[in-house]
Amino acid sequence: MRDFESFGTEHWTWLAMGLLSIITWVIAGRKAGTLPDGDHKQRLIGLIMGLIPAILWIGGSIWLTLYEDPIPKNFVLPFHVCYFLNLVMPFMLWRKSYFIFEITYFVTMAGTLQALFTPDLQHGFPDLINVRYFVVHIGLMMSTFYAIFVYGFRPTWKSLWKAILWTNLYMVFVTPINLFFDTNFMYVRAKPPVASMLDYLGDWPWYLLTGQVMLVVLFTIVLLPFLILKPRVQPAG
Repeated sequence: MRDFESFGTEHWTWLAMGLLSIITWVIAGRKAGTLPDGDHKQRLIGLIMGLIPAILWIGGSIWLTLYEDPIPKNFVLPFHVCYFLNLVMPFMLWRKSYFIFEITYFVTMAGTLQALFTPDLQHGFPDLINVRYFVVHIGLMMSTFYAIFVYGFRPTWKSLWKAILWTNLYMVFVTPINLFFDTNFMYVRAKPPVASMLDYLGDWPWYLLTGQVMLVVLFTIVLLPFLILKPRVQPAG
């Protein structure tokens, strides 16, 4: 197995492909909106786009479970927040659920961007774990930008506090899962093995508390581009 190298050729290639994918799907969705029955076509394109990384994650998990031994449980259980959201995104895009967007926007923009630029990844391409990691995280960005530029969704201050509430509720939800499976989803039990912003927030368990401040700061930063824009939302369904 070839080790993954941050900011090497492979890493930059994934990031460039991700940017190109986002642009391509957004253009396709906006063009679909000009066609007869455009709303349905936009939702169908969004559903297909969201299902690609979701199906890859599910199929990859099944493959790893059957043919890799031993395989760490965190690779095949869908409770890392990005993997969990990856399974939610197809529903959000098909139903045009603004409520789900309100929460996923902040988590995706504040967390997934960090995951793409500082990957918690040791496996190099073409290892299945490497491909699945980048496709899933890029897929989250594609779904988020699709909701913004095709559906016209905009986060608000109210959305920010909803996202903080649900992020903490999810942390409570995964804590017993971590204890039962001896996993570390949401890094509740320990910091990630690679460099991250958690390194500046103290040792366990203090970074779980100081991380709340970081959460507010990061969520506010990703909200700033929309503060000068008039919120324009559409109801679910």
